[in-house]
Amino acid sequence: MIHNKISRDYKNLIKIYASQVGDYYASQTNNKGLRNWWFRKRQHIIGNLVKKYYRGEKVLDIGCGNSVWNKNGIPTIGIDICEAMLKYDKHNIPNFIPLKADISRGLPIKSESVTMVVITEVLEHINSYIYLIEEIRRILKRGGVAIVSVPYNKLPGIWNIIFSLWCKYKWWKDKDEYYFNLCGHMINFNVDKIQRSFNRFTFVELRTIKLLTIFCAVRKE
Repeated sequence: MIHNKISRDYKNLIKIYASQVGDYYASQTNNKGLRNWWFRKRQHIIGNLVKKYYRGEKVLDIGCGNSVWNKNGIPTIGIDICEAMLKYDKHNIPNFIPLKADISRGLPIKSESVTMVVITEVLEHINSYIYLIEEIRRILKRGGVAIVSVPYNKLPGIWNIIFSLWCKYKWWKDKDEYYFNLCGHMINFNVDKIQRSFNRFTFVELRTIKLLTIFCAVRKE
């Protein structure tokens, strides 16, 4: 099966990510600079998409990190492999339920039990991303919506250049192995690839922002 084909390098990247501090992503919203401005803007866009399609039931945030998009305490189940981030989220986000799991091996959620999924800046880290997309389809109720974002990585795109330079700088400055490995980015996406990847869903919204990020909302019919 696809989800069993996890390379040794991938396991190491998961281990590195799981050891990050609890406010790893949340702290980025407190800094100044172009990269941090874009980080905040991206989370704002995701939050607005959630608000637009929210139907009142718990949201499932896959690979949630710090769920930075959730400024209003929307009831959320957050799945992540990093226990420190889940503890941070539970303490800082109202109505947040933490669930520790390796999402590359599947989602520990009942089939057709969720009306909304958020998966933002996650798929590019998962070598079995097609399997994960099928898992999203499995757990969504008919008519359920997934809010998705991935880096727009069309060579030689703006994001690719900025991100590579940033990772090199952080590795030089902090000697952080996570940045040395490009923060675990393994899969490149452009618009065509994201459309093919979600071809079993109906696209209700799709847009790119300055060749940096692809955002979409897809529905299970």
